[in-house]
Amino acid sequence: MDDATRALLELWDTTEDTVDGLGPADWGRPLARTDRARACAALDTGGTDVTDLVVHLGGVHYLGPDRLRAALATAHARAGHQLTHAAPHGEELAAQCLDMCLHTHDLLAALDRELDADEAGPAAAQACRLVVGMIPRLLARTPEPRASALRIVVRSVPAGPVVVDRAFPTTGRRAPEVLEADAVALLLALSARRSVGELRGRVVCDGPTAERVLAAV
Repeated sequence: MDDATRALLELWDTTEDTVDGLGPADWGRPLARTDRARACAALDTGGTDVTDLVVHLGGVHYLGPDRLRAALATAHARAGHQLTHAAPHGEELAAQCLDMCLHTHDLLAALDRELDADEAGPAAAQACRLVVGMIPRLLARTPEPRASALRIVVRSVPAGPVVVDRAFPTTGRRAPEVLEADAVALLLALSARRSVGELRGRVVCDGPTAERVLAAV
């Protein structure tokens, strides 16, 4: 089993364990996302609180806490069976990694907890290989003056190995720029769940073009 698939299974484990530990008041906690994130995020449940998110993950309508936990456990088991017996690859795996990275983040953020970048890193790295493809569209929406190229460098975890290193040329005339981030941080920035300021030190832009690209999400 590759690292991305293993990390994806761990995200399911984290999600189910978190839902198992929810208290009565936790089900109504609001999802900590801005209007901008709801409008621009790569994936969104369409809901407003923890209950809505668990309903989405379990693939059911609201059935009460106990039955929602059971539905989530069933969805977890189904995903685990698929990942261990007919594991997806390429873009399909990347899409599943993106889905669970963002949804697990949303659940934990609603409970004032952080997604573990080391645990989620391999799954986030797989997702980044997919979402970095949206950079040219963001560059096209970035006003002049801009860099002649934007290089994206993604590390699996903070200070970890590089997993994505791609340069995207533009029609700009300024010196090339670099946007460097760990995989989880880049997903949060590109899904508008966190700003560059909130991710300071984890998302590093060496010029204005990179910052404006993330602001254009």
